[in-house]
Amino acid sequence: MNIHETLISILLVSTVFCSCTKDDEYSPQIASTILNSLFVSITDNQGKSMNNIELLDNNEFSVIEKNLKRKAKIDVVDYENVKMFSFSVDLPDIKSMKFNETKTEGSGTVGLVMNIKGTKLPMIVNFSFTTSKDANMCGGNCIRIKSIEYANKAVYPTEEMGINLIKVKFNGKNSVIEPW
Repeated sequence: MNIHETLISILLVSTVFCSCTKDDEYSPQIASTILNSLFVSITDNQGKSMNNIELLDNNEFSVIEKNLKRKAKIDVVDYENVKMFSFSVDLPDIKSMKFNETKTEGSGTVGLVMNIKGTKLPMIVNFSFTTSKDANMCGGNCIRIKSIEYANKAVYPTEEMGINLIKVKFNGKNSVIEPW
């Protein structure tokens, strides 16, 4: 093989490797309005609020997105005089979204595992996507949390000003998730 053939072979191989992308790369569904904030209050089985700051400091509360295996960045916020965990749920991957024929409505899911004091609570967050039917409106689409599935039950979070709120009544594997 001469030098010309070698250079051409190297260029072809590098072009193939550089143009290949992984099929499993995460591409979130985009929208002009994104409502994926989730606030979580946690009570014990007597209904008493648990100490969120202590849980977070002792690594006794975490949220992991199942597919990406990525930990959510969690903050403790004061919402209406209640300490709550706050985090953004990853948006569904665009490849997993299901749309109607006109692509004006769609749905997608994200699997999460909420870990409280070593107890793993697997859940599915259902998102809805809507877009304005007015063709003259620019940027009029929204993706938002619609419901959360846990223990074979769908929970519809309380939504206030674009924030989704839920309450976890923590009792180990018998924990209950409900609207706030």
